Amino acid sequence: MQFNTYTSSGAHIAAALVNDPMTEVAALGALLAGFDVEEPVPGAAELADLRDWTARLRSVFEPLAEADRAELVNDLLVESDCRPRLITHDGLPHHLHYRPLAGDLAARVKAFTAAGLAYLIAEGWASRLGRCQREGCAVAFVDTSRNGTRRFCSVRCANQVNVSNHRVRRRAR
Repeated sequence: MQFNTYTSSGAHIAAALVNDPMTEVAALGALLAGFDVEEPVPGAAELADLRDWTARLRSVFEPLAEADRAELVNDLLVESDCRPRLITHDGLPHHLHYRPLAGDLAARVKAFTAAGLAYLIAEGWASRLGRCQREGCAVAFVDTSRNGTRRFCSVRCANQVNVSNHRVRRRAR
């Protein structure tokens, strides 16, 4: 599946935040730096703000009807004060950037994650936001597979479920 790289990054950051325990400033900074977020290391207040935001993001990855998911993301867009603007930099043509007018790191991450999730839903890909279906695993992901049928966060979780199902069938014989 080919997503717009810049826009879908917000959805991938949202999934990564949901999966991160956010116990250390440095670890969160490294996570955000991995997505090329500018000035990615949060202060203590920003870390607390992003923890609260992540709790809101978590619900978007739950199994929901598209309309319910869209409503949640609309609320996130309003709360994040997401204001798209046409920007040009580094020799690139004009493209959209999502950030509030006054923005610390937490405000930028909120706007970017809300916009990324909104973009996927607007393009008809709401069903590609999910959680691992292995019992005991709650990892959130953005399904970028070709056919959009991903059920597990990793091959490891898929294998564990498949092996378990195989053993149950084998015992039943």
